[in-house]
Amino acid sequence: MALAAAAPLQARVYATLGPDGQLQVSQTPTAGATAFDPHRPVAVRASVRGKLAVPELGVRRAHSAAAARWTSLIDQVAAEHAVDAHLLHAIVTVESAYNATARSHAGALGLMQVIPATGKRFGASNLLDPLQNLRAGTAYLVWLNKRFNGNLDLMLAAYNAGEGAVQRHGNRIPPYAETRQYVAKVTALYNARRN
Repeated sequence: MALAAAAPLQARVYATLGPDGQLQVSQTPTAGATAFDPHRPVAVRASVRGKLAVPELGVRRAHSAAAARWTSLIDQVAAEHAVDAHLLHAIVTVESAYNATARSHAGALGLMQVIPATGKRFGASNLLDPLQNLRAGTAYLVWLNKRFNGNLDLMLAAYNAGEGAVQRHGNRIPPYAETRQYVAKVTALYNARRN
């Protein structure tokens, strides 16, 4: 089952690159941020193409190398679960920046930042094993996709905040800034990768 494309966001989205070269997306304007619709491709002016600052270029190259290291494994797991690999890449980018040993303050682990209880629920015994991590995280996404009837925004919100939080808020994205930003970031990256 392929995951459906996201429904348009209700609010305008703003994006900029942070000092560390990471994409920063929010629903509130910030200094230097550009408003955009994440569901429409953005045309880059020819005069701007290829004019990256040296530090930003270095960050992007490092990120590209990390992404390339895990691409075949992500593609394999995406095929096993019939999930768009672009979506998995977007989630891994936001969750761990392709760091297979990442650990969050909340105890989430690995590439997809899976909580141990969720990992166990979906068959993982070692979430620092990249294959187990990707399989458990992707199986959870597939489960969420079914639970929320293919609504990508709700699926992503539940991945970030838990399915209970989405349910408690009437099957809507919870009013948590982190979750709203997470949905916007992943959606923007997913759409950018597909275009």
